[in-house]
Amino acid sequence: MKKGILKIALLVGGLLLGASAVNYFEINKQLDIFTNIFKEINLYYVDETQPQDLMEKAINSMLKSLDPYTTYIRETEVEDFRIQTTGQYGGIGATIRKRGDDIMIAMPYKGFPADRAGLKAGDIILKINDDVVKEMETDEVSRLLKGSPGSTFRITIDRGGKEMIIPITRDEVQLKSVPYCGMVGPNIGYIRLNSFTSKASKEIAEALEDLKKDNDLQGVILDLRNNPGGLLTEAINVSNLFIPKGKEVVSTRGKIKEWDRTYKTLNQPLDEEIPIVVLINRSSASASEIVSGTIQDLDRGVVLGQRSFGKGLVQQTRKLSYGAQIKITVSRYHTPSGRCIQAINYAERNEDGSVSKIPDSLRVGFTTAGGRTVFDGGGIDPDIDMEVKTPSKLLRTLIAEDHIFQYATEFSRKNERIAEPTVFRLTDKNFQEFVAFLSDKEIDYKTQTEELIDELKEAARDEQYFESLEKELNRLKREFSQKKDRDLITFRDEIRQQLETEIITRYYYQEGRIQHALQYDEEVRKAVEILLDKNRYQSILSGAEHAQGNR
Repeated sequence: MKKGILKIALLVGGLLLGASAVNYFEINKQLDIFTNIFKEINLYYVDETQPQDLMEKAINSMLKSLDPYTTYIRETEVEDFRIQTTGQYGGIGATIRKRGDDIMIAMPYKGFPADRAGLKAGDIILKINDDVVKEMETDEVSRLLKGSPGSTFRITIDRGGKEMIIPITRDEVQLKSVPYCGMVGPNIGYIRLNSFTSKASKEIAEALEDLKKDNDLQGVILDLRNNPGGLLTEAINVSNLFIPKGKEVVSTRGKIKEWDRTYKTLNQPLDEEIPIVVLINRSSASASEIVSGTIQDLDRGVVLGQRSFGKGLVQQTRKLSYGAQIKITVSRYHTPSGRCIQAINYAERNEDGSVSKIPDSLRVGFTTAGGRTVFDGGGIDPDIDMEVKTPSKLLRTLIAEDHIFQYATEFSRKNERIAEPTVFRLTDKNFQEFVAFLSDKEIDYKTQTEELIDELKEAARDEQYFESLEKELNRLKREFSQKKDRDLITFRDEIRQQLETEIITRYYYQEGRIQHALQYDEEVRKAVEILLDKNRYQSILSGAEHAQGNR
């Protein structure tokens, strides 16, 4: 154990040679204290201890005190981390999900082994070879499904009560960074980018060339919504597709000055003239913020949506002993105007992790190439702010409790084919079938009004008004419960739309799902409108239309 700690001490010393004002005595002192505590606990604690578990908890608690992105990667997690970075692995090409104790196929990717073997969304996995997967967690099952390309195994599934054994040969799975591109308006193209893996810029370039080849392209929408980021190099390469050679995209600054870098575009752009609208939301993070921030700072295009996540930190992965790794935050990145996108306080976040509203007094203003004012410290503010449309409580419940997914599974088993994604519509008869499908299902659904009535009851009890109000409160609750039965009709349109999207996925995969959803996408409609209105587009970029709507 002492040898291991000595290795860590030497490593720390080596890493920090370039850092200023490092107190080596204090580092060694604390390492010595920790080593002694760890040894004493494992030798003398009243119950049997698990050294690995204790160490991992100590490491994770230490890292948690720094920031959410500095993380310890166990040897068993290294492969999953590599997949996140490259989008490439040996496996079957399908997502899985857990429902109760069961693991099921959520979505096979078109053309990969799961799809070629005939696996369908909704198939319940019973065994992988001789391993029974019931009650396993999804990560355990995922590891069993992965393996060397060319290796084979048997998967036993339950499809609608029928047990089937299917042989599958694993293959190299390269997930696309661009799952869809197409036309969304008169001469307006659309490109969805899901992640910044090693081929992101190449795929965007190919998508843009394809759109130009078949259309008189007058504008393009780059959709970075829900894109969590990825490789810094690919953020630079994606930006380079639209801005000239030699332009600064991002600079990184940290404690070790020798690691500070300024990154500029190295190649001629694919198209530096075509009008662009970049879509972002509260889940657009890191590399997505570099691209959208660069496009905004250089006045190269319009940014539309909601304020982005606010992750302006750069991580570097370093190898540890015994195959483990650590991902360390080593610097903050700054967009061309000089602003840092990192939120001021890691703790001040919304439930989804995105940045809460930050007062202007705590933010510093910077200037774009054309003279517009932009701010640091809390993500990218869009030029055009769009309000998020929140789904009804009923729809959220139907999705969370898997009723939408299950109905789509039953529908696809009864219907061999459907119309194309842009044409398919659920009929009134189909919707009534869905209502009937729900009739014997437990739906744990409480309206906000019912929740308020329950809160009022509790307050009335606390303040001793309950006896006089009980009768009226119970009457109100009964009345709202009766009206709630009509919510399937009240929210029929959004429920129907979600059903259509889930059903289409069964026949046309991820591409069809996106294609169908775009028809109802208000942000895409607004982006098309701006790209078709050249005067307004230029007005936004010149600053004449002040539309940074989050302040």
